[in-house]
Amino acid sequence: MNKCSLCESNNNELLYTNSRGNKYLENYVCDNCGFIYTFPRISNEEIGNLYLEGGFSKEARKSHEPDLNKFIQTESWALERLHLLEQKLPTFFLNTKTCLEIGCGTGSFLWLLKSRGHLVKGIEPDSQFVNVAIKRYDIDVETVLFDNFSDSQLYDFICNFHVIEHVLDPREFVKNIYQRLKNNGCILIECPTIDDIYTNDLNTFFWDVHVNTFSNKSLPWLLESEGFTVNEIFMNRGFVCIIASKGVEKRFESDSKERVLEIVKKFKVSQNKNNINKSVFGKIKSRLKLILLKLKEF
Repeated sequence: MNKCSLCESNNNELLYTNSRGNKYLENYVCDNCGFIYTFPRISNEEIGNLYLEGGFSKEARKSHEPDLNKFIQTESWALERLHLLEQKLPTFFLNTKTCLEIGCGTGSFLWLLKSRGHLVKGIEPDSQFVNVAIKRYDIDVETVLFDNFSDSQLYDFICNFHVIEHVLDPREFVKNIYQRLKNNGCILIECPTIDDIYTNDLNTFFWDVHVNTFSNKSLPWLLESEGFTVNEIFMNRGFVCIIASKGVEKRFESDSKERVLEIVKKFKVSQNKNNINKSVFGKIKSRLKLILLKLKEF
């Protein structure tokens, strides 16, 4: 049944059908809460093939194992994120913290936290991809999906970058994080947002592995509805980031279908104008080349 993953409403509207790789993909927007999600949903078997068997690494990461260039890239991003985090939470990391990263990939962020003296653990389902990272950084990583993570330890800090858009049940994902966080701990989540089309093209912004698309309203609303208080919401490299802790303060309402439709409508208009401008510029450029060639003949 086609129902929203956040509020379980059956009322929705088809939002967009193109996606990265020129694939047909149905993204719907919920009438009730404005959440964007794909339907039909991928199966558990497909989840296993993608994330446990290396399918995602091959398609998105372009390799079953990270190479030196990949480590250089992820270490740069990790340093940027850590500096932002320390600016936002100047006193939180002064003492040793227990830290968990869900979907740690190359492990670069955990490595930086470890270098600051914190106790770190990662979860990354693709064992072949992360084994190189374990050897490089000497960090503790469990190769399972978060749903199957059996560790009963509570953590001071839990983070995930570009993970929540991949999970079939984002509400259950957030509940699981809440249960594993200490009462005085905090979380950091980063993911794409419809409020900033980071690829500058709707046809590549939507992607079949992204079964959820959050907004700057729907993500904080989800967190607050599951017992978190949003401490800070900000953008980083075109992605929405949220720092939150356990609490009862509620500041965010759900998104609205009308707002989401308006965002997509305006972006389509802007995108069409850019395409027209590129086409006109291309024709002018071609004409100038012809004129220059003819002038050279004289």
